[in-house]
Amino acid sequence: MRLIYGESMLHSKALKLVLTMLSLTALIAACSGGTDQTQLERELQDKAGGDLLPVELGLVDCPEDIVETPESVFICNSEVAGQYYEIQVRIIDEQGQYTYAHKHYPLQLVNTEALLANEVAYEVGFDVMLDCGDDEYLVAPIGSTFNCVATRVDGGAQATIEVRLENEQGRIKWDLVRS
Repeated sequence: MRLIYGESMLHSKALKLVLTMLSLTALIAACSGGTDQTQLERELQDKAGGDLLPVELGLVDCPEDIVETPESVFICNSEVAGQYYEIQVRIIDEQGQYTYAHKHYPLQLVNTEALLANEVAYEVGFDVMLDCGDDEYLVAPIGSTFNCVATRVDGGAQATIEVRLENEQGRIKWDLVRS
């Protein structure tokens, strides 16, 4: 009788240990967002990051309280060239299939300045140099505007160029700001 009682206590302690470990595992998964969230973040980093090459997308961080039902929409954060970057995710079906859209775009400033200098020079009829900043990349929200300074090559006169980032392919439009 004593042996059965001892074995029962041993099984009870083992069961408590297993239940505690399972609870702890569930708690860790809940706090970290679980494996579905981790998988989504990794997939986004690969897929969305591939859209941005040669610049690199940092680690993607999605909200922990995602409700993955059809038509759910949420924003995941990352960084590009040390600057804040957003990716919008839309769940499209019960199986967790999703689409994503870039909410920011990394403009390589050397290329942007060269493109704008050519367009502005054509429009105004004389050569200009453009300065849009000192960083290698400007990560701008799609639809936002930023300013560059156009300097006339043969005279030094300056003007402000307002640049609008039109879409996630990096299309830009500009206007000469008249003072």
